Amino acid sequence: MKMRKLVTLAITSLLVLGTICIMAGCSEKPTEKKVTIGMANLALGDYFTGMRNAVVTAGEKRGWTVNATNADGDDAKLVADVENFIAQGVDGIVISGAWFNDIPAALNAAEKAGIPVVLVDRMFDSQNFTSWVGPNNEFMGEQLGQYIVSQLPSGGTAVIIRGGPAENTIGINRTKGVVKALTAAGNFDIQVSPDFGNWATDAGKTAMENMLARFPKIDVVFCENDSMSFGAQSAAADAGRSAQMFFTGIDGANPAILAILEGGNYKATGHNDANVIGAEGIAVMARILAGETVDKINYMDSPIITISNAEQYRNAGKWE
Repeated sequence: MKMRKLVTLAITSLLVLGTICIMAGCSEKPTEKKVTIGMANLALGDYFTGMRNAVVTAGEKRGWTVNATNADGDDAKLVADVENFIAQGVDGIVISGAWFNDIPAALNAAEKAGIPVVLVDRMFDSQNFTSWVGPNNEFMGEQLGQYIVSQLPSGGTAVIIRGGPAENTIGINRTKGVVKALTAAGNFDIQVSPDFGNWATDAGKTAMENMLARFPKIDVVFCENDSMSFGAQSAAADAGRSAQMFFTGIDGANPAILAILEGGNYKATGHNDANVIGAEGIAVMARILAGETVDKINYMDSPIITISNAEQYRNAGKWE
């Protein structure tokens, strides 16, 4: 009898609670807020297209809407794209600024609107952003410089081809790291091309052609990205001087990894994976939107890739 009373009391309590819940409208499932992210790209092509796609894919996997723009290399258009996202009231903004240096007014406006900004790959001079995700470019350059020293213990002539423009901190830091290691060795003649390779194969080839004309002996070439290094490699082949030197770059593009595995004169590249950086940018944004405290500066792993470890990175640098 006592047990029956307890059961009856429990059922009555549940009915009362159910009635209260229905009256309060809590029988309906709460709807989750739809998250919309704006991704502003200064330019697309190869690495940067991969970055855009990685961000969009990672966001969509979370059920977010990711609207991506392309400024086609126009600084003013990039600023306008960011300002448009702010006006739309997006939940967060991801910026892939390529070689752009700074957009302080737009960053200030985003902060005023309470919209978090995550930078991927490119860090602006202005520190008025929420978080940055990218590689330690100087460290990558220094590792490549140390590799060059290990391959040329007696030193030699090292040619460096920069991407440009002159104020591009990504390129500056990559070359700074290489120069630091070669200078420490004390037996390298470091020759920096006066012409920028514009981060492209064709312009890299042109810059290398000029350096070949100036220097009858070149032992190693470092380019600030793989695309320019392929152009430089082509120029040396056309001049019949391929056997004289070897080539290094940065980005870990899959063609570079495959070239390293072939055992030719493309010897090393720095691992700078657009897929990884883009996905991590969204992961950082998710933590910010969840109210978590995140680090302002987030360095990604940036090992160098040589014949000793290239197989494990095969296909890692496919940016589609």
